[in-house]
Formats: sequence, structure tokens, C-alpha cells
Amino acid sequence: MAELAMNSATGKRLLALIRDADYAHPGEVEANRLLFAGLAPDAGRRILDAGCGGAGTAAWVQAQGLGVVTGLEMDAETGRLARERHPSVTVVRGDVQRATEVLAGPFDLAYTMTVLYAVPDKAAMFEQLAALAAPGGELRLFEYADPDGRFATASPSRRSLSWWRPLRPEELPAQLAASGWRLTELRDLSRLFLGWYEDLCWRIAARRTAIARTFGAEWREFVTTEYEAILGRVRDGSLGGVLVTATRDASAD
Repeated sequence: MAELAMNSATGKRLLALIRDADYAHPGEVEANRLLFAGLAPDAGRRILDAGCGGAGTAAWVQAQGLGVVTGLEMDAETGRLARERHPSVTVVRGDVQRATEVLAGPFDLAYTMTVLYAVPDKAAMFEQLAALAAPGGELRLFEYADPDGRFATASPSRRSLSWWRPLRPEELPAQLAASGWRLTELRDLSRLFLGWYEDLCWRIAARRTAIARTFGAEWREFVTTEYEAILGRVRDGSLGGVLVTATRDASAD
């Protein structure tokens, strides 16, 4: 039995079955359009997907003509899955907290899709992305948020969520500035996250038979309870979502 974790390659495959595409983030294509809104097509743009997972978003970005994407993924099996499903995307194995060890850059744009909640040292990640950014480079984040600091103590609790560390919006401007970024937008997406998770839980329930047939009853029960727990946190306001944009601050060099 594979590890019961949604961040595993098996978890990514299961989510692809539920979402009908290689997306692990809420909102799927709608979220992609929000994050990349206003970005004109540019075949020469160098883009970094930091924590690319199954590379569904990276492939979508390339299909829109927004640039050439390099994906960075720490899990070897997930990286293999991404290369198999999306061979047009270059996927490099590495830790986003030590990205400069495996990537040279420069990148005109770096982005994340619900990655930072799982990164212990967010400051190190922001610094690494700044080091890889081209002059005037941009950072775009679509991330979970802890709006008022209640996530760690919210009830009901679930063990598999206990290690989550969503962004604290009030701390983000200073975190980015200390890492060489200048915040340009911070938008609350919590109402959208609620609708997306309600829809996702409905789809999980509708596909229980297919999930069990493909992945087994244990995975079916795990994904059901996991996303019901996440939805509960979104409903009680202890978990939300944000869209963040920032630019590389040349004065920080």
C-alpha cells in the first residue's frame, strides 16, 4: 500500500482522477487564470514553477503561450509522473528551500500553487527565488492562508493537517521585503476557496466507486475524510486563500 498522503505521487494521481486534470490545487483552471491574469503571451519568458507536482499547471502555462516553464519538484516519483504526463515541461528534482543548488536561472517569473503551506522555511524559499530572479522579475503565489492565526488550534483537528503552516497574510509583506521582494498585490480568495472545496467534496462523493476501483477502499476513505477536514477549516474561517504578486526589489541587492 502506498503512503496515504495527498502530496505523494499516488495522491497526485488520485486528484487527477477527481479533477479530470493534473491539478492538486483548488480552483484548477479557474485558479490558473486568476494567477496569470494580465500576463501577455511571450514565448521567450523564462518561468519557474516552484513545487510543480504533476506539472499540470506548467503544461497549461506553456499551452497558453505565456513562456517556457521549468518545474522544480522534490519528490522523485512525482517528478517522474510529471515527466511522463507532460514531456514538454522540463522537471528538475530539488528542494525549493535550496533551489539554487540545482537551478541557475535567471527566471522572469516564478510562481507557486498551494506549495508554501508545506515549506518549513518560507524565508529561505523566498530568498532562493529572489536569487534566481532576473532583474525586475516577478513572483506570483496562489496559496493557503491562516487569516487570524487560528489554524494550528482550530477544531475539529485532523492529524494529517497538523503539520500544515499556511501563510499569515499580515506577516507576508515583511517576509517578502526581507527576502528581496516588493509586494504589489495581496488578494483574499477565501470565498472562492470555500466554493472550490465544496465542489471538490461533492465530486469525491460522486466518484467513490471509481476511486475505490482504481486506488482501493483505504484511499477512498482517506481522501474523503481529508478533504472534508479541509472544507471544515475553510468553513470555520481558520483556513483561507490568497493571491500574491511581488517584484524583485533591486534596491535589496
